[in-house]
Amino acid sequence: MFINIIRKIFWGSLLCVGLSGGAVAAMYYKTLDELPNVEELKKVTFERPMSIYTADNKLIGEFGEHKRFPVSIDKIPDKLKQAFLAIEDTRFYEHTGIDPVGIIRAVVVAVTKQKATQGASTITQQVARNFFLSREKTLERKIKEVFISWRIEQVLTKDEILELYLNKIALGHRAYGVAAAAQVYYGKDLQDLTLAQMATIAGLPKAPSSLNPISHPERSRDRRNLVLSRMLSLGYITQDEFDKANAEPYKSYYHSTPIEAYAPYVAEEARLFAIEKLGEQAYTDNVKIYTTVNAKIQDDASHAVFRGITEYDSRHGYRGPVLNVTEIENFDPTLDNFNDLLHRYDKYHFIEPAIVSAIDDETKTTTIYRRNKGTVQMPFDSISWARKFISDSQMGPAFTHPSELLAVGDLIYVYEDDKKQVQLTQVPDIEAALVALNPYTGSIEAMVGGYDFAKSKLNRATQAKRQTGSNFKPFLYSAALAQGIAVNSIILDEPIKTWDPGSAKWWSPKNTPNKYDGPMTLREGLAKSKNVVSIRLIRHVGVQNVVTHLKKFGIDVPASQQSESMALGSVELTPLETARGMTTFANGGYLIDPYLISKITRGENDEVVYEAHPKLASHTAPNRVINGLDLIYDPNVPEDENSAKQILSHKHAFIVADMMHSVIYGGQGLEKPYWGTGGRASRYTGRSDLSGKTGTTNKVHDAWFTGFNKNLVATAWVGFDNNRNLGYSRTKGFEGGAYTALPIFSYFFKDAQDGVENSPIPRPQGITMRRNANLSDYALENSEFVNEIDLNVEQVENTGVDSSHVNENDIFSN
Repeated sequence: MFINIIRKIFWGSLLCVGLSGGAVAAMYYKTLDELPNVEELKKVTFERPMSIYTADNKLIGEFGEHKRFPVSIDKIPDKLKQAFLAIEDTRFYEHTGIDPVGIIRAVVVAVTKQKATQGASTITQQVARNFFLSREKTLERKIKEVFISWRIEQVLTKDEILELYLNKIALGHRAYGVAAAAQVYYGKDLQDLTLAQMATIAGLPKAPSSLNPISHPERSRDRRNLVLSRMLSLGYITQDEFDKANAEPYKSYYHSTPIEAYAPYVAEEARLFAIEKLGEQAYTDNVKIYTTVNAKIQDDASHAVFRGITEYDSRHGYRGPVLNVTEIENFDPTLDNFNDLLHRYDKYHFIEPAIVSAIDDETKTTTIYRRNKGTVQMPFDSISWARKFISDSQMGPAFTHPSELLAVGDLIYVYEDDKKQVQLTQVPDIEAALVALNPYTGSIEAMVGGYDFAKSKLNRATQAKRQTGSNFKPFLYSAALAQGIAVNSIILDEPIKTWDPGSAKWWSPKNTPNKYDGPMTLREGLAKSKNVVSIRLIRHVGVQNVVTHLKKFGIDVPASQQSESMALGSVELTPLETARGMTTFANGGYLIDPYLISKITRGENDEVVYEAHPKLASHTAPNRVINGLDLIYDPNVPEDENSAKQILSHKHAFIVADMMHSVIYGGQGLEKPYWGTGGRASRYTGRSDLSGKTGTTNKVHDAWFTGFNKNLVATAWVGFDNNRNLGYSRTKGFEGGAYTALPIFSYFFKDAQDGVENSPIPRPQGITMRRNANLSDYALENSEFVNEIDLNVEQVENTGVDSSHVNENDIFSN
């Protein structure tokens, strides 16, 4: 009787299993056509972030919601694979896509609770879910997951499945796949991970947001140790390996993708360009953007801006430490807490935070602690500049002991100078920009939009329109040449006092310094940046003629700025617009179009979806007709589509460039030699091929310098983002173009042209050096050489001028 019952149970069970198996098989084949095409996994491509490169293929930026770096299975360390198998699917290489025990448990729970709340997903099932299904917990979705998993196992090898899984899985902090996780959490390539780090990454899939070592280090440690324990029990690691890994630090910090060249403002401009061209999918379609900047020249520009701003800032005093650790409530002065604090403030490129750990007034040394670098002593020379900041024009008295400036526990900023000496510094209030162009192609060779992108993302090179001061004067002098005024025409440098009927006030623009030298040539007037000479010149040329001339350079002057004060630099331009205009004098008269993006590719095969085709400055265009120093076009001859538009004759452009050469190297005046306002550029760079112009605006709000040779044009600007002026320093006097912007240009140009032989602007045919009235200068063949302009002051003093927006005491200087 009992045996019969056993037999019935056995055969009944066997029948149930058979029927169930048959039913499952029937269901599988019935729904097979409804399942996704698993064959697609053989040619799957992963979302890849947007990458931005320099012209010489150095990575400068990466953008995208998903950080992913797909790697082949043979490039993934065995211990990392074993860590995932130990915690996720120990029988991965044995089962056929599902774990029967886990499935039965999940089904029982689903039936009894009438909803799916548990799962026992294999790695194959996770691949099925990640590629083809949602994460909703329903019985229907679970059944489809099983069927898809079986199909995947039929189509792919185990290694192919594991490779897909390890590249697809979400691992927190926008990292997808193990290679991205290794970078995000540890700043390492896969092969450089320690066993403990591998175990940490393997523990993430269960709950990436709450088990990662950045957000929840203690939970991450516990999960890591569970993975290590599983690996030990499975024989993947030895007890010694377990003990060593278990003792490793468990806390980590976010690591961004390693950048090969520092150009954040360039990267941001490139990102915006790509989104405009390709839309939001540019973030995920493996888009690669190649810019025109050269990594070495870009680095020269970034360092020049840092150095110039740091020098300015040190001339105006120290505003104190960021904080003192004693001010932080409940701060425990442990090494870990010091490192955490320093990491929080470590966000700038050239400087790093440090904590003052000891002060010795007897030896005048200050000991500081830097994260991951230990302690170092700063000599008194490293801090002696830091007299107390009172205002932009006043500092406190000098001090003799470090304790008068700093205290133990102060969080400060430091940097290493060229001699590897640690120097005290601070985050400046002032800003700067620098942009450099190839004058023949328009390619942007370098662009810096501010002191540091982490401090301010505003790109002042392209977005900040500022009054140009005397940096504008070459455009005015170019307009004068177009009106037939010779280079050594004589003009009077004497005070001007003009009655303005509109404002019922006298307008008296002044030179800076307030010194007048009498009659001088145009060349000397530009070299010395004489304001009253420029006012007389614009009166001779005519305001509207200057406005019309500026349109050739792509400069449209608003009606509110169309007045004689244009001669003093009231016109507002960005550094890029200024540099673009100046390239015309460097390249023989052509207006080039600046461009930053040379090429964009997309997809696994790097399909080219955009490529720049710049118009070049070329002296072969067929339709130019020279008329004296000016230039006209023959409308019957088509323009060369590959050539930039020539807006000045070659001779005209050369003469302006040569006048700007005198700004730096001086020349011979009516009675004696003179020096120009840009002489420091020659001394700083050691070059003899430069042309340039300084510029300082009203009340010293903006400082400019633009300079160039045949190879490169660069504009530097310095100023505050608000209405604050640059102030006064005891070593330089009033800050301005010659003291503040010119050094940035010079540091950049010296490094960027290092090893490049002198490259002066070539002199065109048909222009010769001639003498007249004891003067020598360039002139057109067969042209009148010397003109006299405004020798009679009364000729201009009775002329009305719209000065309603110009203060009587306004000073636009060199």
